[in-house]
Amino acid sequence: MNLNQPVTQRNKHYELEISFLIIIVLSGIYIAYDILAEPRGSHPFGHWLGIIGTILMVMTEMLYSLRKRTRLLNWAGPMRRWLSFHIITGLVGPFLVLMHTGLQFRGLAGVTFGLTVLVVGSGFIGRYLYTALQQQVGVRARSSQALAAEMAQAQAFLQQMEADKPDQVRQIATRLQQQINRNSRWGQWRYRQRLRRELRRLEEREAAQQRQLAQWQRQQAKLERQMDQLGQTRQMFQLWHTVHIPIGVTLFVATAVHILAAFYFRAGLFK
Repeated sequence: MNLNQPVTQRNKHYELEISFLIIIVLSGIYIAYDILAEPRGSHPFGHWLGIIGTILMVMTEMLYSLRKRTRLLNWAGPMRRWLSFHIITGLVGPFLVLMHTGLQFRGLAGVTFGLTVLVVGSGFIGRYLYTALQQQVGVRARSSQALAAEMAQAQAFLQQMEADKPDQVRQIATRLQQQINRNSRWGQWRYRQRLRRELRRLEEREAAQQRQLAQWQRQQAKLERQMDQLGQTRQMFQLWHTVHIPIGVTLFVATAVHILAAFYFRAGLFK
C-alpha cells in the first residue's frame, strides 16, 4: 500500500494567473493614461478606479459569504468556482484601489490602504493554508483508515495462526509420519530434520506477519502524529479566520468614512 499516492486527481485552477494578467493589463492602461493625458488629482478617472475597486472588494466579501453560508446562490455554480472568483476580485479590487491612491498614503486613505493590504495578505495566506490543510487531512485520514483495516486483518490472521498452531503441528507430524518410515535410525533422523524444517517455516511465516504488523503500527503512529500537527494547523486557521474577518469589517468602515469624507470635502454634499 502506497501512502504517498494522491487519493484523487485534482483539477488545476488558474485564478492567480488570471488575476495577475488583469493586473498587468490595468497597469499598462494606467501608465499609458498617466503619460498621455496627464490627469489632475481630482480627475474622474482616478475616482472611477476607486469606485470599481471598492465594488469588487465588496463583491469579494459579500457574494462569496452569501454563497457559502446561505442557499440564496446555490443555483450559481459550485463553491470551487466561487472561491476562484473570490480570489480574482480580492486581488484585482485592491489593485484598483492602489491605483486610485496614486501611491499617496496620507491620512485616512493611507489607513484604508494599509487595512486593504492586511486583508488581501491574510486572505492570500489563508486561502493556501486552507487548501493545504484540507488536502492533507483527507490524505492522512484515508491512509489511517486503510492502515487500520490492514492492521485489523493482520491481527486477526495472527490470532487465528496462534489458535490453529497445535492443529498445524499435529497435521505436519501426521503427514511426515505417513511419508517417512521411522523404523530405522536413518528414518527417525530424517523425520526429526523434516519436522524441524516444517516448524521453522511455520515460525518464519508467523514472524514475517508480526514484522509487517509492527511496521504498520509504526506507520500508524506516524500518521497519528501528523494528524495532531494538522490539528494544530487547523487551530492556526481558525485564529486566522478570527483575525481576517474583523480586519475586513474595519476596512469597510474606514472605506465608508473615506467615501463620505471625499463627498463632503470635494463635492460639498452636506453643506
